[in-house]
Amino acid sequence: MPPRKVGTVSTIVGEVDEEGDEESLTAADCVQRVSRALQQLEEAGLQHSSVPPPTADTVEHILITDKWSCRICGFTELRLCPSTGRPHRRYLVRIAQNILRLIGSRTGRVLVRPPRFSDSMKGGSRLRSKRRVTMNPQALLLAYYYAVLSEGEASQLVVECAQHLLVMLEQLKVTGAREVVGEEYASVLLSSTSLLWHEYSKQMSEDLISSKGDHPTLPQKTLVDGIKDTYLAASRELGRAPANEALEGFRGIMRERLRHMLSSEELKNLEANAQELLQAATEDKYSAVNGDESLAPSKGTGQVFSAQTQAPPILLSEDNTSGSEVDTVLPVVHGPALPPNWYIDEQGRSRPPCETEDQKRREKFARLEFRAKKAYETVIGVPEQRPDPLQRQIAATLGEAQLAVLAEQCNSQPPDLQSVPVFLNAVIDGLLSALPRRFRTRVEQEIRDVLDWRVVRRSVMGSPSNISALARYVMRKVAEYGSPANANDTLELASTISSELESCTPYLGTAVANAFRVMFSSIRKLHESVARYSLLSISQQLRENAVPFMREFIEECLPPVDRWESSLNFIRKRFNDERVKAWASSPAAFSTTVLTEKERRLRGSLLYGLIDLLQSHGVETTDRWHQYPTECFFFDKPVVFFAANAVQEATLLLLLIGTISTVLRARGVNSMCVNRLLKQLHKKFLSLLSQQLTLSYLKASTVSSINEVLSEESNTLPLTDSEIQQLDNAVDKMTDTNSVLYATFEKRIIAFIEALLVNSENDPAPLGLVADSLYRVGSHLQRALLFNWEVYKPVYCKMLAHLTEVENSAC
Repeated sequence: MPPRKVGTVSTIVGEVDEEGDEESLTAADCVQRVSRALQQLEEAGLQHSSVPPPTADTVEHILITDKWSCRICGFTELRLCPSTGRPHRRYLVRIAQNILRLIGSRTGRVLVRPPRFSDSMKGGSRLRSKRRVTMNPQALLLAYYYAVLSEGEASQLVVECAQHLLVMLEQLKVTGAREVVGEEYASVLLSSTSLLWHEYSKQMSEDLISSKGDHPTLPQKTLVDGIKDTYLAASRELGRAPANEALEGFRGIMRERLRHMLSSEELKNLEANAQELLQAATEDKYSAVNGDESLAPSKGTGQVFSAQTQAPPILLSEDNTSGSEVDTVLPVVHGPALPPNWYIDEQGRSRPPCETEDQKRREKFARLEFRAKKAYETVIGVPEQRPDPLQRQIAATLGEAQLAVLAEQCNSQPPDLQSVPVFLNAVIDGLLSALPRRFRTRVEQEIRDVLDWRVVRRSVMGSPSNISALARYVMRKVAEYGSPANANDTLELASTISSELESCTPYLGTAVANAFRVMFSSIRKLHESVARYSLLSISQQLRENAVPFMREFIEECLPPVDRWESSLNFIRKRFNDERVKAWASSPAAFSTTVLTEKERRLRGSLLYGLIDLLQSHGVETTDRWHQYPTECFFFDKPVVFFAANAVQEATLLLLLIGTISTVLRARGVNSMCVNRLLKQLHKKFLSLLSQQLTLSYLKASTVSSINEVLSEESNTLPLTDSEIQQLDNAVDKMTDTNSVLYATFEKRIIAFIEALLVNSENDPAPLGLVADSLYRVGSHLQRALLFNWEVYKPVYCKMLAHLTEVENSAC
């Protein structure tokens, strides 16, 4: 393996640590950088295309002997950086991570995330939207190992995925080595590599999980036995060559690993054996050199010599090092595992973590943010996101599958009740989490005692129908703490399932599964009713104190106004816009409570900035939310995102309905029938667009929906191939936000909303079937802007003063 220079590390590390630098690169630039990184892996010995290819042992040796690297200190032998105190990373791991980052900068899922909590505490609040692939650089390096394994040593699927991935990486290396790389070809290469990487990492993870499930303790036992043998062999060799410092260090590493794997008793016995081997080897050496046993050191002398010159490096140990013969008494742990960051004090009592100043600030931030957001939602009424029907269907299917397994087990002879405690624990957790806190502490122990499987196991095993008593108890609790209006229905339902369990109707397993199904459904309704009542009980208080709560959060948790970078840029970009100046002198602006011209222009900047945020045409997906004013619109994010999605949805519906109307009129269908059919399709498409769709599924669902509606009409035939092709072309165009057709329809939607917000028109030009939903979106945005001005008005005064000061200083 060729030697590595520390100087080459800083180049790669520099690329890795420049966060956000990859976002500005083109696909061709990314391919060229990936090619250079793969060339460094090849220089280190990892090459799949060589003839003959490296063996698995060679690749394993390269990965095991990979040195540490650090761009700050430059040391390659230390695990911790002496400058920062942080752990070093491996050289090849850094290169692999850089490769994945470059691939992910142009492919993968686009994620819009809030700022990191630590950044929010320091004043940073800009939204982050970046493409991402799964970051697992170690798995990428292991692809070189899996690709050369022979049949039977690993899953054949993992081996094939690794080989395909390395072939694609080799193509990236060859393509990136050219002077000119085509942008389109580079984008396709990166996309294909991303898909292969996703499949390889998924298959590798599944293979690891399945191998652990087959023999959970075999790999650990093999590893421990191997390290034991190596440790004893190193001790024996150290007795023959006591001045070998490298061997001393290696023996110390082996002992440190064994300390984490063995108990103190096992480690003590192993060290005793190692000491005997070391002493025997030393005596053999003296006997061989002097030819006389009298010249060999005595037992006591050998122990002193061993302790002074041949001991491994000093390592922290939990063993008994006091010199006494009494073994260290390990503390006996009772009860469940400790919560995160808790500890055991000297008296053996569990203690919560000591609060630091940073933790106090975090808790204060979270508490004030939660209260302010709930108050905002109470006043504005944030639209709820429609749940994905596909996700609900999958969850229901999984639940039914588990209940079907339970029924099958209980119907066997004798009944198999091994799954009952799992369902009982789910009932306990669901019931306790549904109760308000003041009731939960009062009845938690009672519920756990009554439904404890260890207590009821004997009675249920004797007669499985005794589960009816548990079901009646759960349903009585639901009736007691749920809505009084539903109490009688809940108790009647309890008596029904109780009688079914006692009579095993129709079968015992079916009755048990149905009882748990009813209990889970009742607990879910209890959750909803308690949450609804809790919000109603405090909604009036939140509504009355919304402005003080939100202003307190702004003053206590957000940075000073002069550090509102994203909001200042957002306002400054539109403050002198001609649209804003025209609105500031319009009757709509004078009808507000704003007095000065600068305040009207600032309000107009917020208004037109919000309208610009709703547009998706001509905006890169990864850049769309980079200009979002996260301080000014901190609480308005749900409303803005809802409105932006509604604009896209309305644009797609307009385009799709228009295409269908053209197809139907070309068939000679009269206008009244077309309008009736379009109304039916509009409801179907609204439901369809609320799901997580793929392009092919959207095309197929569109055609099937139209054919379903046409089948209800007399004398109408299903869509022909040419008509289906016309609809598919329309779907392709409407899902491409950069197309001219999409821009045309989106402009009509934006003009409709602008008429509602800017000109305060109550009856803008009609816009077909999407007008009603756009009216709701426009009124929602109007309320949000009015409330935003009311809350932020003191802050906006400071912002105007800051903008004026900066403008004067620039002049």
